[in-house]
This record gives sequence, C-alpha cells and structure tokens, in this order.
Amino acid sequence: MHWRITVEAVDLTGEEYRQEFLFEKDLDGLTDGRIGCSIEDGKEIMREIQKAVVQRELDLWVRYRRICQCCGGQLPIKDYRTRKILTVFGAVPLTSPRLMICQRCTPWACFTFSPAADLCPDRATPELMELSARLGAKLPYREASDILSTFLPDQMSRKFTTLRHRTLSVGKRIEDAERSRRWNEFLAKEDRTQLELQMEDDPAREFIFTVDTAHIPLVKNWGGRTFEAVVGHCGRGGRGDSPGPLFAFEGTQLAELDATASLALNDQGYIGRGEITVISDGEECLKRLTGMLPQPATHILDWFHISMKLQPLAQIALTVPEGYGLFEQDIDRIKWRLWNGQPKRALDLIALVRKALSSETGHCFWAQRADKLLEKLSTYISRNSQSVINYAERHRAGRRIATSPAEASVNALVAKRFVKKQQMRWSRTGAHYLLKVRAAMLNGDLPDRTRYVPPETEGSPYVASLLNPKPPLLKAA
Repeated sequence: MHWRITVEAVDLTGEEYRQEFLFEKDLDGLTDGRIGCSIEDGKEIMREIQKAVVQRELDLWVRYRRICQCCGGQLPIKDYRTRKILTVFGAVPLTSPRLMICQRCTPWACFTFSPAADLCPDRATPELMELSARLGAKLPYREASDILSTFLPDQMSRKFTTLRHRTLSVGKRIEDAERSRRWNEFLAKEDRTQLELQMEDDPAREFIFTVDTAHIPLVKNWGGRTFEAVVGHCGRGGRGDSPGPLFAFEGTQLAELDATASLALNDQGYIGRGEITVISDGEECLKRLTGMLPQPATHILDWFHISMKLQPLAQIALTVPEGYGLFEQDIDRIKWRLWNGQPKRALDLIALVRKALSSETGHCFWAQRADKLLEKLSTYISRNSQSVINYAERHRAGRRIATSPAEASVNALVAKRFVKKQQMRWSRTGAHYLLKVRAAMLNGDLPDRTRYVPPETEGSPYVASLLNPKPPLLKAA
C-alpha cells in the first residue's frame, strides 16, 4: 500500500509552502498482528517531515540574517557550504550560505559568518544534546546509544563515543554557565557584625549546607585508585523541609567549594540576613567551608556518623563476658553525653573505660576489640570536639542534625552510576562533567542550567557599531 503525506505551511511573510512524499506499507504482516505504522515507519515519516520543516525555517533565518541591522541593506553572500544538522528526528543535510559583513557600514572589516552555525553551533539541536545527556547520565554510554538508535532515526548504536561527547559537552556548558554567573551576578559575601534576633518557630531563617564526600574509581595508571567528589545540598528550614538544590563536583578544591557555596546561597535568596550552618562528617576540606562563608557561620558534626561509631560498641556490649557488667551502661552514658553536647565529659568517660579494659587486653579478645573501637571513637570526637553541639536541644527545636539528604544523594548521584551498578573507572574531567549533568537532572533544571543569559550591559547590540572605531581626527582632538 502506498501512502502519500503532504506537508503544508504558511510562514510569517504569507508565503505558502507545500511538499509531498510517499512511503510504502506492506500488508503481508497483517496476519501476524503488524497493523499500523511500525517504529521504522515512524522513523521514515518523521525524518521526511523534519527535513521539510528545517529547510523552510533555515531559509527564513537566512533571509532575516541578510538584512544589515544598521543600514537595512542586504549582506553579500560569499559562498555556499553543505552541512548536516543532527536533530531528534534525523540528520538533515542543508546547503547554507556564508554571509559577509556589511561593507558600507564597516568597510575596514572583512569576515564571514554562517547563519546555520548561529542556530546549531554543535551541529546538533539543543533538544538532541539534552536527550543524549539525560540518557548518558542515567545509563552506560553503550546502552544509552542503543536506546537512541532503537527509537530515533539516523542514530548509530555503535558510536557510543558520540553520545559520551554530547553528555560531557552539556556538563561543560553547565560549568561555563556557573562561571558566567559568578562573573556577572553579585554574590553576598560581606561578614555580618551581629546576628539578628531569634524568632520563635522560624526555621526558615537558617541556611543549611549538608555536604558529604564520595570516592570514584580512577582510571588505572593515573596516579591513584580513587578520587574524591563533593556532594551536598543548600536549603532552608528544619527537619521535614526540602533539603534544597543539589550540587556536586569532582575534587575537594577550596576555590571550587567556595564558588559553589556562594552560588547556592544566592539561589536560596541570601542577602546578609539569617543563620548559616554547615553539617558534615568532619572531613577537613568540608570543615574549611565554614570559614569561607559569610561570618559568623557554624559547623556541626553529623550525628549520623557519631551514631555509626557508637553502633559497633552497642553491639559488642550485647556479648560482654563476665566481669564487664557495667560496659553496656558506660556506652549508654557516653552516647547521652554526646547527644547533649558534652564532648569533654564523653572523652573522660571513654578514657576511664579504656583504662578499665587495659588490664584484660592481653588475654581477652573481646577486651581488645572493645578497646580498639573506643580508641576510634575517642580519636573521632577529639578531632571534632568544637563541632559537637547539644543535639537534643536542636532536635527538640525541629532543626536538622544529620547529613541524611547528602548521604541519600551520594547513593543516587554517585553510587548508582559510578561505583555500584557499573564497574567502571573514570577520568577526573569526565566524572566532573557527568556529576554536573546528573545533579541538574535530579534538581529538574537541566534546560535552565545550560541556557543562562548574562545581564545586558550598556552599548549597541549591533556588530557594525561594535566594530566601528573612533575616527583618528576626533581621537586626536
């Protein structure tokens, strides 16, 4: 059976456009249930429709770009070039002219530009780039490339490197947009001379950073087995409120951490008022974040990591041998003192318990195990004693005391794509750009993150006026 499809259009100038194309549908497969258009038929139909639409739109764009913005004349055409634009519904071959700059307005300038390159500088539409980045960030590159080739026309499944390049290109655009924001937007960094008065039942006054680190396998022979990545949230409010947008980047560079935190505060509406709190597991690079933020800022040691240090002691207390009957009570007392913000008293009690166990560590395996766990807990608390607060009071006030949002984001952002599900090794650059894409996807603002437009500055927007130099006589005068 022969099908004829007609595409008709009327542009803004009133001109009509009409194009027809045919495709065949075999009826031999009706007995097998193959009724209607198949995926391959849909690919062919959409490919032909896309060609007609793209060619007409490009013709209108070239006609608009040929008009000089200063004098209204037409720009001369230097030559014609053939290029191929990759779209979601297939590759469209086009013959596009290269235009020269207006010689009447700027006779001293002589260069050309391509109107088609203005629309698609990557030779691929932004929609295809974004779709490739979404699939490449969720799935292995080969698997994502196979899915694209199954449902979209002119997508080669074996060239997974193209999809990887598109994914990393989108990540680079996100980073470039962030750098442009740092340059163009005002980021409040002034230190406050005093804290504002406390307002009851207003947890939204507090800007909270919950940050954590993750380890990603490094490519072999690249100077190590793994490298670190920082994952975190910046939000407002107490327990049960949204943790805020997610941010992630490779490495633990202080400059990158400072810039990312400034952008996160700006997104949350920080204007120099409110409390700033950083909750982390005590990593040195994350503790330094507190000093980079507008002061005064508070660092809190994550209660989740403290409880993880106490959990093995609580489990080993269930198997306490004879002669250590007070060990379980001592562990409860240590936990109570830490929960109520008494790290010095907790360290003193740990020292007493270790001293009581020291007489039995030589011939009791249980005592050796308990002493080693207490030593780890003592070292962890002593290194972060300044960050141990009254967790009970903060918990009763409905404030956050743990980095559970960041821990969940590490699992969703890093573990599923980089470590657990795919046994792969990564370069630092590739992981950095992929983290940017995955974070934007989880935030739901991937299109906005790649299309940042800097604020307009004073001056003429026309190319000719920008290239117009000052006359020598006027300059000498």
